[in-house]
Amino acid sequence: MNSTLGRRPRRATTAVAGAAVALIALAGCGSGASDTKDAEESGKARSSKPAAAGASNSGGGSRGAEAAALVHKAIDATFDQEYLSSTRRTKTEGTTTQRIALSGDKAACEAHSRKGPASLDFIVTESALYSRGSKEALELSPEAKEDPVRVEVMADRWVKRGAATYEVMGEMCKSTTRRTWLEKRIPSLEHLAEENPSQQSVKVQQRSAIKLTYERAGGPLEFYIAAEGSPLLLRVTCPATDLDESFSDFGEPFRVVAPSGAVSELQMAREVLAAQ
Repeated sequence: MNSTLGRRPRRATTAVAGAAVALIALAGCGSGASDTKDAEESGKARSSKPAAAGASNSGGGSRGAEAAALVHKAIDATFDQEYLSSTRRTKTEGTTTQRIALSGDKAACEAHSRKGPASLDFIVTESALYSRGSKEALELSPEAKEDPVRVEVMADRWVKRGAATYEVMGEMCKSTTRRTWLEKRIPSLEHLAEENPSQQSVKVQQRSAIKLTYERAGGPLEFYIAAEGSPLLLRVTCPATDLDESFSDFGEPFRVVAPSGAVSELQMAREVLAAQ
């Protein structure tokens, strides 16, 4: 009897952890240890500055280099913000909105993802991670079919995650994580410096902007960059890489607070067990 009881709480705890995996997958965070390492290496490779304006390029010439330099400045200015909001729209991952607040070496953020009827929310404070998933999101976990009671108990409730999950998911708050996600979906700046994009004056988010369009085989790559003040990146789209992301609330302070009524993973596991 004691042996059986010992296994069931562990099973319930594993089920809760499995749901977290489903939530992470739906969020499209890609924040595993190996992904983080690859992201850092990719970021280093892509963040090197393009050729200086006036340099001789076989394709775009000096105009291409100037455009690539502007893109580089816009990416730098955007991801250097202490406070930043973004909305990412993809066919594969749905829509995710995120607000980031940086404080020294610490980062806190809120993320809200929607993919069809499935939804999930993350709150990452400087010391803890909280997640909440809809019934449809929780049903994405491998254990859902074997343990439908767990889905019913956990649906639409905030859960305070354990230290291991916090360590992994905390990466999503870092500006380097968001920047690398973007840079993996656009050509290197060195490559862009060799192309000659079209340029157009437009309005984005009620701001004057410069639209740079690179014609590519899978569809145009478009950068919308603020034309006044700091050259902030307002939006970037690229159908070929399922990229459509907007940035806003540059430097506008906000607080990230723990959700009320959140329960621990252990408490949730006990509730799941009791309901079975």
